[in-house]
Amino acid sequence: MTTRLTEETRFRAAHFLFWAMSAAVLGYWVMYFEGERQLAASEIGVMMSLSVGAALVGQYAFGLLCDHLRSSRWPIVAAALSFAAVAAALPLVTGTVWIRVALALLGFFQQPIGPMLDAWTLRFLDREGAAHRFGRIRGFGSLGWAVTALATAFLVVGVSWNALFIVAVVAAVLLAAVVAMLPAAAAADDGRMANKASFAPGRALARLGANPRYVFLLAVVFLMYLGVQTTFNYQGLLIKGAGGGVIELGWTFFFGVMCEMPAMFLAAWWLPRSSPRRLMIVAGILYMVRYALIIFFQTAWIVTATACLEGLAFGLLLSALRAAVFAVVDEEVQTLAMTVVDATFLGLTVLVGGVVGGWVIERSSVFHLVAACAACSGIAVGLLMAGGRFDVPAAAERSSS
Repeated sequence: MTTRLTEETRFRAAHFLFWAMSAAVLGYWVMYFEGERQLAASEIGVMMSLSVGAALVGQYAFGLLCDHLRSSRWPIVAAALSFAAVAAALPLVTGTVWIRVALALLGFFQQPIGPMLDAWTLRFLDREGAAHRFGRIRGFGSLGWAVTALATAFLVVGVSWNALFIVAVVAAVLLAAVVAMLPAAAAADDGRMANKASFAPGRALARLGANPRYVFLLAVVFLMYLGVQTTFNYQGLLIKGAGGGVIELGWTFFFGVMCEMPAMFLAAWWLPRSSPRRLMIVAGILYMVRYALIIFFQTAWIVTATACLEGLAFGLLLSALRAAVFAVVDEEVQTLAMTVVDATFLGLTVLVGGVVGGWVIERSSVFHLVAACAACSGIAVGLLMAGGRFDVPAAAERSSS
């Protein structure tokens, strides 16, 4: 028992540092390039899409690498240190072309770490017969984002925009150190998979594509997060359009992500008693309520306050999604399956929403963009309600079968 608690604590530290590293840059770079570098919204949208396009490649590459090596430890270390090197160089980069290259590299190395770490955590918990406890560990990632996002906002105002990159580099180096010093956790990562046959990349992807429940999850995730990720990535401009600034954006991230923790703890209790699909429906409704309130009031404080709804929705949806994916795919392709899902909701949705969102904001308004995002989430909720035949049983039902 003591050993398991020690290992869980190490995983919590790793999740905390990964999301701290991500919050420092991802939370503010749209506002940074719009205000500090004086770039147009359409140019930022192009840069965002290029970064996410590179992230899509990175997620597939690192997912396949992990499944081939039967280990996530060294791929995570390599990705974190590479991210730190690029983040340290970004303030010195000038010229649109080189900025685009730097952002593409950031996406390539940052995005794959999340699903690699999540899959590793789930394998560790599954060995203990406690996969539903994922939210209790991943919740510390939300804490890392919340604390770092708020602290970074005050550092930017009190020091300079370079604070973004300093915080990101420190967190990334610490993440690499923590992951590299996890021998007990590495055993959980490697041991169970050591004797499993590996699949060639094409065959592994074909195996996932032939799984109807997995494909259904991908469709739902794309539609839900096309709206969610677009509003999230343009949240700086949404705050600005509602009359706020950097500090209001920091508090928005803080309130939103702090609500993820209780949602993930709730999901840890709820998943053994209900199917992941039902949690996803609740999450989708919470997202739509937030959109409606923002469109109706159009004030900065409403954007900040309703971030709590987004945090609750994200905590429920992520926990349910991880449990569903882990349940419907074969063990030999679990990490790849997780990275493909993340490539969809953290990659493909941003690739599409980044370009379209910038175009809508320039030609209409940021609030019209929110309305379009609400429609996307509504379609996803409709699919979930109609998709009972693709359902995944509750954890308790799976354990008893």
